Parts: sequence; C-alpha cells; structure tokens
Amino acid sequence: MPIQTLLSSISLILLMELGDKTMLTTMCLSAQYRRPKLVLFATMTALAASSIIAIVIGFILSYTLPVEAITYVSGILFLGLGILTLVNSNSEVPDTCDNPGTLFGMFSLVLLSELGDKSQIAILALAAQSAFPIFVFLGSVIAFLIINSIGAATGYHIAERIPLKIVKRVVGIIFILFGLLVVFGIL
Repeated sequence: MPIQTLLSSISLILLMELGDKTMLTTMCLSAQYRRPKLVLFATMTALAASSIIAIVIGFILSYTLPVEAITYVSGILFLGLGILTLVNSNSEVPDTCDNPGTLFGMFSLVLLSELGDKSQIAILALAAQSAFPIFVFLGSVIAFLIINSIGAATGYHIAERIPLKIVKRVVGIIFILFGLLVVFGIL
C-alpha cells in the first residue's frame, strides 16, 4: 500500500495548497526577487522541513509550543516583510538574493507560516494513520513542488510584464494583508 499512501498524500496536499498562502507567497517572492529557482529552493526547503516536523515531532510541538505563538510570529513576519517591501518599492532595481539573509528570510517566512497550517496538520494525520510515513513525506514534497513551481513561474512571468515598482507595492500590500489575517486568526 505504499503507492496508495503516496498518491493520497499528493492528492490531499495538491488540493489543500492550490491557491493557498504558501503558493501565493512563492508567487510574490518570485515576482519581487525575479529569481524563481532560488525562491523555489527556499520555499521547498522550508516546506520539506515543515513536513518533517509534522511527521517526526509535530505532536510534541503541539504540546510544548502554543500554536498561537507560532501563528503570531508568522503574522508579524508577513507584516514586517510587507512594510519593508513597501518602503523599498520606489526602486526599479530587483532586490538581490545574493545575501544569505534574504534566503534565510524566505525560508523562515514559509516555515513559520506552515507550522500549524492545515497542510501540516493533514500531513501529521496521514503519517499517524500510515505504516509508510516516508511515502507521506515524499507525497507532500511532490505536491508542494508542483504547486510552488507553478507559483514561482507565475510570479516571475507576471513580474516581466509589470513595472517592478508596482510589483513591489502589490507584494507589500499582499504580505501586510496576510500578516493581518494571520494575526487576527482569519487565515
């Protein structure tokens, strides 16, 4: 039944993540930095880490760290990144990803926004019910790769057609909205 576990995991995560904030975050980061492969790498690394946490120690975290604290930190990260993006939105020069801090920032943003998210909870539930948790992990990573590849490519192609100032302003506003929705428990 490993194939069934793999296909169930892929299907569930694909359906849950299509149009989700992680896909939109990847799209926005790709549009802003114009480095879709690097954004996809940072996003996938964070999502793989999130999936591992869900499978290996997710239930322990839920007892030791309040999900509300993780949620607020995630919301504040979105707000801060949105404000920073708006402040720097007058430049037509793409932000560089050469700084390791930028890559770590993308990783942290995605990882913290996924902790306690519906897809992480679904992965935890699938792993708890399955005799093949490695296939749950592989299925979730495959689904995340499909969804976020679409997001990174879409963001990059949108950014090619729209002036960078406008892209940065829209990304900043989207991140601020995500931050507010997360902090107020709506998202």
